[in-house]
This record gives sequence, C-alpha cells and structure tokens, in this order.
Amino acid sequence: MRGAQAIAKILKAEGVKQVFLFPLTPILDAIAEVGIRPIVTRQERVAGNMADGFSRTKMDDRIGVASVQDSAGAENAFAGLAQAYTDSSRVLFLPGHPGRDRVGVRPTFDAVENYHRATKFATRLATPESISDQMRRAYTAMRSGRPQPALVEIPNDIARGEAPEPTYSPPESIRSGPDPDAIRDAVKLLLKAERPIIRAGQGILYANASAELTEVAELLAAPVMTTLLGKSAFNETHPLSLGSCGLSQTAMIGNYQSRSDAIFGVGTSMTKTIFAAPIPDDLPIVHSTNDASDINKDCAVQVGIVGDAKLVLRMMATEIRSQTDGKGRAGLEAVKADVSSMVDAWKARWAPKLASDETPINPYRVIGEFMKVVNPDETIVTHESGGTRDMLVPVYPSTTPRSYIGWGHSTQLGFSLGCAMGAKLAAPDKLVVNFTGDTAFGMVGMDIETAARENIPILTIMMNNSVMGNYDKYIPVATEKFSTRTTSGNYSEVAKALGAYAERVTDPDDVRAAIERGIQQTKDGRPAFLEFITREERDIAYRHL
Repeated sequence: MRGAQAIAKILKAEGVKQVFLFPLTPILDAIAEVGIRPIVTRQERVAGNMADGFSRTKMDDRIGVASVQDSAGAENAFAGLAQAYTDSSRVLFLPGHPGRDRVGVRPTFDAVENYHRATKFATRLATPESISDQMRRAYTAMRSGRPQPALVEIPNDIARGEAPEPTYSPPESIRSGPDPDAIRDAVKLLLKAERPIIRAGQGILYANASAELTEVAELLAAPVMTTLLGKSAFNETHPLSLGSCGLSQTAMIGNYQSRSDAIFGVGTSMTKTIFAAPIPDDLPIVHSTNDASDINKDCAVQVGIVGDAKLVLRMMATEIRSQTDGKGRAGLEAVKADVSSMVDAWKARWAPKLASDETPINPYRVIGEFMKVVNPDETIVTHESGGTRDMLVPVYPSTTPRSYIGWGHSTQLGFSLGCAMGAKLAAPDKLVVNFTGDTAFGMVGMDIETAARENIPILTIMMNNSVMGNYDKYIPVATEKFSTRTTSGNYSEVAKALGAYAERVTDPDDVRAAIERGIQQTKDGRPAFLEFITREERDIAYRHL
C-alpha cells in the first residue's frame, strides 16, 4: 500500500469521520477510499478552526483532523493552529511536504520547524516504516496532560511510495491522579477560609467533571465562577453560579471575588491575562491543573495539585466529608441566598437592554430575543472576538457542559464560523449558533459557502454596527482623522449569494421572528445567516467598570 493509505487506515481506526482540508493534501484520495469524508474549506485557516470546534465539542476521544498541501497550504493554516495551541485544544494537523530530498532546501517551508512553538508535538515522517509510531506518538501527546495540537508532516514521496501495513491501535487517554497529601492540605485550607471561591476552567470540560465540580462546590459551600474557556463547565442557573468572566464579567464575580478569602482554581492555568478575571495577590490559593508548568507560573500558590480534574475533585469530595464528619461545610443555604440576591440585581440591571426598542437595534435586544427562543440545553453557542463576546458571555446562561464554546487567548477575528461548523458536525442534533460581527465576517466570510456546499446547517447571527468596536480607545488620532475603524457592506446579500438562507433586519420588533425563521432553516438542513443592523453599544460589563 501507499504511505497515504496507511495514514488513512490509522485515521479510520481512530474513528475519524471527516477531515477538514484544502484540496491538494497528500492524503485526499486515500481518506476517500476508506470512507472518510473530505470537507474542503475556502481557506486553510478555517479548516483548522473547524477541526478545533469539532474537538472542543466532542465528548469522547475523537479529535478533529486538518490537512493541507505543502508550502502555501501549511503557511496559510498557521493562524488556525495557533488559535488551538493558545486555547489548549486538540487538533491533529497533517500538512504535506515537497519531499525528503527537499528538506532544508530553500525556499521549502519547513512545517515542523515553523510550527514547533504552536504545537505540543511536531514531527516529519522520515520513513514509511515510521508511520504507525509517529501517529501513535501524536495521538498520545494530544490525549495526555494539557490538550494541544499535534503535527505530523507528510513528505510527498512517503505519501506516494510503498509502506507496510500499519500496526496501530488507538492509544488511550492518560489521566494522572493527585498527591493525597496535597488533597488533604487543600481541603484544610479551603475549610478554614470563611468565603472561598472556586475558579473553574476548561479542564473541567475535558475531564467531563462538571458533576464532580458541582458536588465539591456544594460540600464547600463555595460559589463558582468559570473562565472564558471554561464557560458551560458549571450550570449557570445553579444557585452557586457567579457566571463567567473574560474581558467582561458578571457583577457577581466582581462582588464575591472582592470579598473572598481563598481561591480554589481547578482545571485552569490561572494565567494572568486581560481575558481572565484578575487574580488577587494577597489571597491563599489552591491550584489544581493537569500541567505542572502552570503551578506558580503567574501567582504564588499555597497548595499545588497536578492531576486530572475529575480525579482531583472526586478525592476532594471524599476528603471534605472526612474532615467534616460527612456533613460538608456549614452555611450552604446562606451562600446560596447571598448569590441569589446578586443574581437578581444583575438581571434587573440588564433587563432594559435585553428588551430595548432602540433603533438602530440594540445588540442586547438580539441576545434577549435569542434567549427567549432557544433551549440552552439543546443549543451550542459560540461568540466572536470583540464586542459580541463581551456582551454575550456575561448575560447568556449556559446550562450543560459544552453548550457554550468560550475562547479567546489568541482572540483571532473570524474563529467562530469554522468553530461552529466543526461543532455542528460533532453534535448534529444540536442547534449550533455563532454570534459574530461585521469585521470578523471580513476575515472568513467566504466560508459561509462551505457550510452551504457541505450541508452544515449552522445559524450565524451577525451584529452589524459598521465599526470595529473599541479600537478608538487605542488609536484615537487615526480613528478621528482617517476613520480607521469604519466598515461597510450588505453581508446578508453576500451570504445569500453563497448559498445560505439570509435576512437583513433593521426593526427591533422583527428580531424574534427572524431568529425563529433562521432556526427553522437549520432544522430543514440549510445554514442560515441573520444580519442585524445594530447600534454601537458602549454599555458593556467590562471588569474595570
């Protein structure tokens, strides 16, 4: 068999149903021969975004796969892999290479060397006999510890040449358990505190540990905030939920964190970034992560725990019961009442915005009508970078694990479209919605055609305010003199021409009906694109306000 066929057999053994690609990948014919669906995108970056969205949504060990041609294809795909790397998402990337005789010969683009800092594992197939070993190493790396992309570069001569039958079995995920002494010390510290707070990240989602997180939160009588990437790890309708925090946050997070006297970070890197809630320097911290390099990285911790979030939380629940005679921490109902009063005030604060009759349409009105129409348990929502993210994250309640795909360490404009398409393929029975802005559409909008051509019925909701939000804060002179943040376009007409159902909405009273029509189109198997002409909304729950 050919090398490409050996790779295709391995992908088939891994349960791969589709590969996201641009046509000249060295494995295209081979994957088609074994029944793997090739999904061709309009841009290599979007292929990576789709693989990323698939991996973030799938609850089992199946991982999104992207493949591109050598040189230009590998160069164009970089942004998609960088996004997955910074957000700790698993993507198997299979770029081509001109051939082993061109290694190190200019101007050949060396994907291994150039992607070394944007992948967890990067290698080039050196011989046909190494295919099984290298693919096993790639999958093991992605399934162990911090989830990040892996790259296996495929020289064209190996893809086309003879190769042995692959000797390959899919490697299991490797989970590490915590140090029992660290669990004991962590529980002592948290029970000693009067007002501990739990800071939960996407490690909860990867470990499928939402139930365990809920149990520990109730035993500790500790409210839970989630990171941007961890949104949906904890049911935001639960009485202990403080909501999620990115560049914007709920008032509950700001209020409770300012009054807390201990932090339990679990499934999170505790990285100090503008896209995460500030970490007080004067509070004792218990930090649990599956990556030891996170411990004491940006904040000093009193107790560090390295291990899979599910295993850590199970042991913590047992230890809490042991240290409290099986009762858990006292005061649970009082904490719930405290959080409830803050939630009520928060909802009252934003209710007028969510029902606003302003024209141009207030973007919060779009979010408010959307929340009335959908069942969050049966919906997967993701945001775009910028204003759509900052408005949506604090006010939209996610209820079940992976019902919201939060992202943003790389914060590239345009990610939400490919992410939503990948998510829909991973969860075809769910309504999958991406909220986007007009500037982001300019980055990747042609791939609406991919959704139409490949029958991927997602719903795209665009907030079109004809400006690049917030940039005037950083470039006021250029903005004033040359209108550097102004954009224009009738994007619904573009989407319609690309094969999607599309509407352009200008009246706030038409918002709900348009959303209902868009959802029905997705149920009928067609992607829908709704363009809402909105005002530039400055009232956003940024942390500094």
